[in-house]
Amino acid sequence: MQESKFYQLQRERFFRENTIDNTLALLQDRFHPEAVSAVKPLLHSIEDVPRLKQLLLAASKVPNIETFSQLLCE
Repeated sequence: MQESKFYQLQRERFFRENTIDNTLALLQDRFHPEAVSAVKPLLHSIEDVPRLKQLLLAASKVPNIETFSQLLCE
């Protein structure tokens, strides 16, 4: 059975928002909340879900928020 276009878009939007929320939560746990607030708009501007997944994984490994910010700009 094929999914409707509406369902596909809703599911992608859910995955995107969930990945952004998880990335921000992880960053806030590791780094100063004010520094994380600075990258929040950049993270929200990304539409590509696979890219967001890469950034989520990177958030757990980067040594500081500056390194994560550089990854956002690549």
